[in-house]
Order: sequence, then C-alpha cells, then structure tokens
Amino acid sequence: MNTKIRKDQELIDFLRPDGNRNGSLYTQLARSLTQAIHEGMLEDGDFILPQRDLAEAIGVSRVTVRKAIESLVREGLLIQRQGAGTMVTRGSKQSIHKNLAVLNSFTEDMISRGMKPSSTWVARVTVQASPKEAMALNLSPGSLVSRFTRVRYASDTPMAYEIASVPATIIADAESVQDSLYTKLNDSGARPVRALQTMTAQNADNAVAEALKLVPGDAVLYIERQGFSQAGSPVEYTRSWYRGDIYDFVTELKLS
Repeated sequence: MNTKIRKDQELIDFLRPDGNRNGSLYTQLARSLTQAIHEGMLEDGDFILPQRDLAEAIGVSRVTVRKAIESLVREGLLIQRQGAGTMVTRGSKQSIHKNLAVLNSFTEDMISRGMKPSSTWVARVTVQASPKEAMALNLSPGSLVSRFTRVRYASDTPMAYEIASVPATIIADAESVQDSLYTKLNDSGARPVRALQTMTAQNADNAVAEALKLVPGDAVLYIERQGFSQAGSPVEYTRSWYRGDIYDFVTELKLS
C-alpha cells in the first residue's frame, strides 16, 4: 500500500515542543499538529511518522507523542490504521457554524447537527452572587445564584468552557440540574426568549486552556450573554470561552 509519510524537516521543526513555553509538551504537540492540519501543512491522507520515530525527531518521549496523537484521534483529525500508521483525516473534521440569530442551547444546537453533546461538570454551587452576577441578573446585594461551571463537548471534542449563573429564586439547588440547564429553565417556566451578548477575543488562562486542550495564552472567543424571560426579566448570565479553531459564529446582515 502506497503511503505518504511526512518527515520533512520544516514540519518536524514546526511540531517540536519548547520546554520553556507554558503548557505540557504533549499539549504543545497536539496544538501544533492541529494547526499544521488546519493550515494545510498536513493534508488528508498524509501519514505522520511512527510514534517512536516522531518522538526521536522532535526530542520528546513516546508517551508525549502517544498522548498527543490519542487526543487528535478522539477529535477526528487523525486515524490510526493497524499495520499502516497514523493518517490525517481532516476531511471528516468540520468546523461548527453557529447562527447568532438563533437562541438555543448548546445541547439543542449539537443534536440538530447530528452530533452527540455532553458536558463535564467542574462545579455546581448555590452561592452569594458576585457584583457582576448581581448586576447582570438585576439582583440585590447578598442575593443567591446557582452557578454552573462545565466543559461542553461535541462528539467528544471539547468546544467551550462555560460558567452560567441563574437566580436562586428560579433554581434553588444547583445540584438539581443533571444535564441541560435550558431544560431545567424551561421546566421552571423561565427559559430565555431573548438574549444580549457581547463577544471579544481573549487569551486562554490556565483553567480554560486545560479544559479545551489548548496552550495557556492561545486565542479563544469569549462571550457574555444575558438571557431574558418572556416577562423581560434577566434569568441567565453566561460566560463562555469557545475554541476559535473549531467554532465559527455566523450572522446575516440586511440592508434596512
């Protein structure tokens, strides 16, 4: 079988991690491989060096290479074929385009695309609102909120790090939310029907980078959203950090 094994020096130099940079060596390698694939340095059908040879070429352990490759296999950017090696499969990995004109939950959005949504809880707590939460939710000082911190996945790929806050008058016990927050809000008669959101570029801090498998300092898209009920009351305040290499936001503009 004919295979195109990529071992050119330019690619090897690009993939080589730097021990003086932030982030583990395997995270740096996974990021460099991802970037090489997205920018066309590695193309569909290309095979990367065997793990032992790649580890030797870039000066890291085989464990580092294995962990980086496994993370990209889970995301669908690489595929491992028995007896053939590890091949780039960028064509099966598509960016997700989010229409900003539609107000739906992450879970609903992923299901509508035929993807499997999931979340990993970082924290679910009912606590006193921070000044920013109190202002966004129009609460008095000292009021309680239920705060939900989680990592959002689409078919096992980490997409967003999210902190959502809801007045405790709507959800009194954060632990009562098991899966979709919007389902819980809908059951409580407080599902948002309108939202205001702002979007800015930020550099990922350590927590966001670790959750999204990035290197600290990588660019992410930061979104703050206030959701309002049918009665016009703020019922949700969400802060999200999205991976810019996978998630695209789209809006339609019309001449008025």
